[in-house]
Amino acid sequence: MELHQLRYFVAVAETGSFTRAAEREGVTQPTLSEQVIRLEGKPHGVGRRLFDRLGRKVVLTDAGRELLGRAQGILAAVSEAERAVRDSGEGGRLRAGAIPTIAPFLLPGVVSRFTKTNPTIQLQIYEERTEHLLAALNAGELDVGVMALPVRDDHLHVEKLFAEPLVVALPAAHRLAARGVVKLADVLDEPFILLDDVHCFGDQVLSLCRRGGAEPKVVCRGEQIATLLGMVAAGQGVSVVPEMAAVGDAHPGRVYRPMAKPTPTRTLCAVWHKQRYRPPSLRAFVDVVKGAG
Repeated sequence: MELHQLRYFVAVAETGSFTRAAEREGVTQPTLSEQVIRLEGKPHGVGRRLFDRLGRKVVLTDAGRELLGRAQGILAAVSEAERAVRDSGEGGRLRAGAIPTIAPFLLPGVVSRFTKTNPTIQLQIYEERTEHLLAALNAGELDVGVMALPVRDDHLHVEKLFAEPLVVALPAAHRLAARGVVKLADVLDEPFILLDDVHCFGDQVLSLCRRGGAEPKVVCRGEQIATLLGMVAAGQGVSVVPEMAAVGDAHPGRVYRPMAKPTPTRTLCAVWHKQRYRPPSLRAFVDVVKGAG
């Protein structure tokens, strides 16, 4: 079997279509179909039918399912070997991701410091939710992800970076704005503005409130922290946000107050795959992120 045959086979399996697979691989459909047929044949192929072709629908056979994971692993290993050889010279590429409650606040400074000390590294930044970052790390599409604990995946290495306090965001005219410290119990009866439940941080704040003995009165849920803070400034409620979201925010319509001890925190971590190729620049990037805490 040939590498390009495995690549075409994986493309068909992942797209569910010979037509879409050919478009993805940049070849004609007859060319792709012929190579898959050769892969299925003897004596140089696997000698088993890999797909059931049901009209326009393409379904993996048992043999196809058995081959798919191995083929994906082979192609990933080849890709990683190519990257390792390229990175052995000057330069290289690092693909780093972060969750939306970290990326806009932490990464600009991190990227600036990293690129100054690693000017030959091509740094690619991705902002995605935790579940998507974990999938990309497992698929070899990302080298390192910055997110919040917990991370439960035995295929991934997790390195703690630093603990970050959570703070209360209040409208500037709020009755608690004059206080130096705010207790969680003081705001549990307030209208709450939270991130949507697709974000792990939104669930973390809900759990925090419930541990405080109350179900928060959620009046608004949003996709972005910027939206939440805009609603707070408009006097629509209070919120709990990471401290990094408050740093440098001089908006006149809202204020931030630390929470009473024991101060709630989230722990940030760097995550990468245990078995996949790690670019030499990964360690330097993680150290820069850790130094930003």
